[in-house]
Order: sequence, then C-alpha cells, then structure tokens
Amino acid sequence: MWFGRTRRLLEIRRAWAKPVARERRLETIAASHAERCAALGTRALDARAWADLDLDDVFVAIDRTTSTLGQHALYHRLRTAPVGDHLDEFETLVERMRGDDATTRERAQLALSRLQDPQGYDVWWLGAADSLERQPWYSLFPVLTAITVALAVAALFWTAAIVPLVAMVAVNMAVRYATDERTIAIARSFRQLAPLIATAESLRFLDDSAHGSITGALRADVPSLARLKLISRWVNGNPFMLSFNSNGLALAVADLVEIVYEYLNIAFLLDATGVHVALQDLTVHRHALIRAVAATGEVDAAISVASYRQDLPMWTRPVFSAPGSSVELEDVVHPLLQDAVANSLVLRSGQGVLVTGSNMSGKSTFLRTVGVNAVLAQTIGTCLARTYAAPVFVVRSCIGRSDDLLGGKSYYLAEVEALLGLVEASETADCCLFLLDELFRGTNAVERIAAGEAVLRELLLSRPGHDKHHVALAATHDGELVDLLSDAFDAWHFGDSLGPDGLAFDHRLRHGPATSRNAIALLRLSGAPESLVSRATKSADRLDRERGVTLARR
Repeated sequence: MWFGRTRRLLEIRRAWAKPVARERRLETIAASHAERCAALGTRALDARAWADLDLDDVFVAIDRTTSTLGQHALYHRLRTAPVGDHLDEFETLVERMRGDDATTRERAQLALSRLQDPQGYDVWWLGAADSLERQPWYSLFPVLTAITVALAVAALFWTAAIVPLVAMVAVNMAVRYATDERTIAIARSFRQLAPLIATAESLRFLDDSAHGSITGALRADVPSLARLKLISRWVNGNPFMLSFNSNGLALAVADLVEIVYEYLNIAFLLDATGVHVALQDLTVHRHALIRAVAATGEVDAAISVASYRQDLPMWTRPVFSAPGSSVELEDVVHPLLQDAVANSLVLRSGQGVLVTGSNMSGKSTFLRTVGVNAVLAQTIGTCLARTYAAPVFVVRSCIGRSDDLLGGKSYYLAEVEALLGLVEASETADCCLFLLDELFRGTNAVERIAAGEAVLRELLLSRPGHDKHHVALAATHDGELVDLLSDAFDAWHFGDSLGPDGLAFDHRLRHGPATSRNAIALLRLSGAPESLVSRATKSADRLDRERGVTLARR
C-alpha cells in the first residue's frame, strides 16, 4: 500500500505542468458530455464550431487530468456554452491548485487516481427520474435473503435446518436464473458508484466558501451516499475499490474474494437484494449523487487547468464586458502552434473584419485563434494572449470544408444550410462571434461574391427594435467584398513576399486589404513559359479593370 502510494505520488510530480500522452476515448467522452447535458439541461457549443476550431486537439493539449472522470468533466466544461458553470469559483479553485501549497493538490490527485476506469464513470443518466426500472416484486429479494441467512445460522447449531436451507438455496438459484438478466443489468449500473463516492469523501477537505458552488456538494451530499457506496462495493466485485493501476498481488486477492462472493451470491441472492436497497437509496439521493460526482470531476478539471497554465509561456485571464462593447485582443496566439506569431486586433460591436491574403498566409488559422481563445476564456478563464477583453459570445462558425456523406449532401448544400443557421442565430438575443472562411467556394465568381456579401451583411444588419451586437470575422480571396462591405467590415490582411525559394510568410496581421499579387509571379519562379506568364498577367489586368477591383500594386 505504502509503495503503491509513493509510486503514484512520484508519477504525479513528474507529470506536473507537462503534456500527458495517453489514449483518450474521445467518442466515449463526447457521449458522456451529451448525457450530462441531457441530465442537467446544459447548453453546449454546437458540433460544427467544435470541429471547425479543432477543439478535440485543444482538449488533448489541455488535458492533464488524473482520472477519467476529470477528463470527462474538463471536456464538458470546454464544450459548455456560452460560459462554463460557476466560472469565477472555478477560477478560485484553479488558482488554489496552482498555488505554493503543492501538498493540497497532490493529496487531491492521489484520491482521484483510483478513478481510472476506461469507461469514465459515466453515471449522468442516473440523474433522470426514470433511469432505472423498479418493479414491486424486487421486495421479495431481501425476504428470500433473510430467510436463507437465518437457516444458515440455524444449521450451525441444528442439523434439521440443513434440509430447508438446501431447499431455500435451490429456490434462490431458480429465482436468480429467472431474474438474472434484469438484476445484473441494474447491478452493473451501480458498480462505478463505490469508487466515485469514496473519492468524493476523500476530497471533502477541499470544500471552501470561496468555491462552494463547486465543492460544497463534497461536504453536504456525500454523507447521505454512505449506504449506496457500501452496496456498490459488493455488487461491483471489487470490495477493496482497487484502482486499475494497483499491484498484481492486490488484484489477485481481490479476484479470489470475487470468486468466493459469487458463490455466496448464488446461494443468498446478495446482488439482487443489493439492487432492491440501492434503488430505494437512489430514489431518495439521486440528485446528491449527481452533485457529488460533478464536484469530484470539477476538482480534477481545475487541477488540469492549473497544470496547463503553469506550462504556458504567456497567458491571461479574460476581462468580460457588456454586450455592445469592443473586443480587444493583444498578442493573441493559437494554443496548438509552437512559436506562434502573436497578433493584435480591436473589433467594434456590430462590425466585422474581412481578412485577406494568400493561401497559407494565416487567414484560417487566425479565425481559429480568435474562436479558440473565446471558448477558453468563457470556459476555463484562460486566454493565450497578453490582453483579452470582450463581451461573452456564442461562438458560431463555418470554416471546415467537407461533404455531408451520410446526409447525401454536397459541400455547397451543406455550407448553405450551415450559413442559414448562422443567419438565424443572428436574429436571437445572443451576442455572437461569427467565424467564416471562404464563403461559397466552388461556385462561380459572380454568385459567390454576391451571396457572400448578402450573408455577411445580414449577420450584422440591425433592425428597428433589434440592435445586433454581433462580431464577424471572414477570410476571403475576393477583393470585391472589401469594396462592397467597406461600410460594415474593416479590412485586414496577411502579407507574403516572393523570394528565390518561393513564397514567404511572416504571419503578421496588417491593416488594409492585401496588396500583393504573387500567384502569377510564382508561376514564373516555378519555370512556367514566359508566354504563359505574360498571357496570365494581361488577363488579370483586364479582369481588374472590368470588375473594378481596387488593388494597389507593389
């Protein structure tokens, strides 16, 4: 026991403020998040924005949790929209875990280390009133168990009791065979509760009024779950509540106890009686259980965020302002990029920004940088920037490009439906951050520009009695949009330069539309015939004159 605890403590200390490489069952975690949202009525960031912003990868970078329960809690917090639960108190808990008193954090991590079931302790569905079916005849189980135990005790002193004891065991075996499928399914649902409740008990020392909305359940609700924990210890076949990384000897002893228990269970209907009693307890203490599990996961998520912050070269807490306020981003970077170039931008409420520039110059990355930092600001209070000041946003996006193969839709149709969803969102009372990349690509230039201009204007267009306080960032190659939307969208660009080795990018955002035209020059550098280059140059000049594009030449 002492050796195992020491080993875990050393592993915890080595992993502090470092990325954790391990298998993550993201589909299971996402399913747990969906069940938690359904059970608690939580609003979530939509799947399109989550995918467009590569937030699975961002989650992996932040995840330094000790338990799979904490892993699920961190994912849920990152995906909660528009703001994570009790954000100010979560911040207090994070800073407590990042403080100088490492003993408190390590004590919590040791307690959490027993919760490493790959299934993630997914119990949120138990929060529903009809989560488990309770039949009236379940009350027969404790009666049969009590009679059998009484006969077993009597048989020790009175040999005549052996015959009725054998008969009762036969009856119990028949009952178990008849009800096995139903009772085992319910018993399986309780197997994760014992380690969950035991861990919550171990974390009660963390309760503090500064973050009581998160940790208060550890002190207020856990005592009422004691009998539920006891029942779970036996129906789950792991009465010692060993963790998945326990040593081999301890696991061997636990397996032996499980074998003995299974024989006793057949004779005395122990798990069936446990199901009956546990269902009674769950009916009364269902919400206490859910609150205690949520608090336990939040503690681990807070430790993970504290470790992540400790590892960052630069970060800041967000400053939230009222809807209609400007957005100020200073030296903002993307969390997944090494040696990322920092950029700054001020956005006016009800206004937009058009970002122009060559492919690979950084337009799409910058959109994701702004979106990811908005999500991190509002869920874990952590921004990779020198300054982040903004209203609370609902983040909506249309960035990624793919066909909807399952729905049988082309990319264009899928994009139209996504954009109409954003237009609909712009009519709500929410303050939205819209992120759009290369609208209507793949269609002809005239319709692409016309439809793009109409959609972008509609997102921000206020109406009598409905002032829109949204902000929109759109990346585009279409210089015409800069002119058409000059009254509603400010122009910024990422530059590039053409050298002997091809295009070079510094990934720095600059005010104004893109001024470079290097695609044709790149043809020349790549060895295209001079006649081809000359023809392309003349055609570009003619098209510019005909379409009225105002681009300054370098």
